[in-house]
Amino acid sequence: MVRMRGVVRALALVALALPLAGAVAAAVEGPAPVLVGRINGVINPITARYVDRIVDEGESRHAAAIVFVIDTPGGLIDSTYKITGRFLNARVPIVTFVAPPGARAASAGTFITMAGHVAAMAPTTNIGAAHPVDSNGSDIQGDLRLKAENDAVAHITNIALARGRNVQWAEDAVRKSVSVRDDEALKLGVIDLQAADVPDLMAKIDGRQVTLQGGSMRLATKGAPLDEDGLNPFETLLHFIVDPQIAVLLFTLGTYGLIFELSNPGLIFPGIIGVIAIVLALFAFGTLDANGAGLALMVFAILLFVLEIKVPAHGILTAGGIAAIAVGTIILFPPLRPTFPGFRYTVAPLIVVFVVGLSAGFFLFLVSAARRLLQLPLATGSSLLLGAVGVAKSDIAPRGIAHVADEDWTVISEGGGTIPSGSAVRVKRVDGVRLIVEPAHSAEGRGTS
Repeated sequence: MVRMRGVVRALALVALALPLAGAVAAAVEGPAPVLVGRINGVINPITARYVDRIVDEGESRHAAAIVFVIDTPGGLIDSTYKITGRFLNARVPIVTFVAPPGARAASAGTFITMAGHVAAMAPTTNIGAAHPVDSNGSDIQGDLRLKAENDAVAHITNIALARGRNVQWAEDAVRKSVSVRDDEALKLGVIDLQAADVPDLMAKIDGRQVTLQGGSMRLATKGAPLDEDGLNPFETLLHFIVDPQIAVLLFTLGTYGLIFELSNPGLIFPGIIGVIAIVLALFAFGTLDANGAGLALMVFAILLFVLEIKVPAHGILTAGGIAAIAVGTIILFPPLRPTFPGFRYTVAPLIVVFVVGLSAGFFLFLVSAARRLLQLPLATGSSLLLGAVGVAKSDIAPRGIAHVADEDWTVISEGGGTIPSGSAVRVKRVDGVRLIVEPAHSAEGRGTS
């Protein structure tokens, strides 16, 4: 009983200590950080997945807010809708900030800016001109124009209603491509405030009430630590690749590569470059998602490794396979941070290097071993008879019959000498369907009888 009371007292002390420990830990950790992301350049699938990564991180770290500094001429509608949808469903406050001075939130940037819980602009910036156009920047014609326009209007007005902003201006930005300066945007109720830079913005929005999915909360951003989180190197590379101009060049390069390969079979290098470039272009166009493009490149790498065994390509196929498996691994399992949908895992850069190096080393060893095996002379026909030992079935003087390699052969003795019947003979060379033989040692003759 005494022991039981001691256990109960110990548990009570632990229960009392837990809240205190939590308070101490919170005090040590300090105030919640504010994550700062950057939305620059054309809006594309990599931008959408980068935004998704930042919001995921902010939610997992219970950030005080996430600030996206925006400077964009526009981009893909699908990617824009993914970003605005992520903002509308975020569990942390999203602050959109068109900056620095001279920046713009044009077209897709208008949707993204208005989707923030708090929207702000720096001096000498502008927002608007959100009318949808085709991939060449030209006006959409016919019924498709009406459909695209009405869809965009419905989306942006829903955003304006959800965030309490100017619904009529939002519709005009799409239908009439209106665009306004930062001061005009503030007067029209398109944005909430103006700020010189991010620290100034943090001071001005401190204490502001925002509404999240789980309820309302008051921002505590004044003096909060700012954690810059821009595109990592892999996202920067992929963002460059999926730029429409680069994607078209990649597709053109891939097409010509395949044409050269088909016109001149055996060049190999143009074909490899062509396939990799076309897969990357299809990924950039959105035809292949990250999983599809990554898996396609990795399967192509294995195919190149296997072909290296059969085709004398002097290592070009292996080099192409190494490049394909490296790019495919980066796309499928982006290092440093999870970026793409589907597989939500990430791989450290060292692991990528190790896997690529191990695969390259293994296939190089396999290819070299297969090459050596293929270069060995075939042990068939007459080559099997050279040096073989048999038994004379008749006197060989100098012609006779001998049993060699499980068959009876017409044989001729080397030098024209006589070899008695039953003696061991060794094949010196093959002369058509006849064997030239010589007497073998008696021990070898006994071994073969």
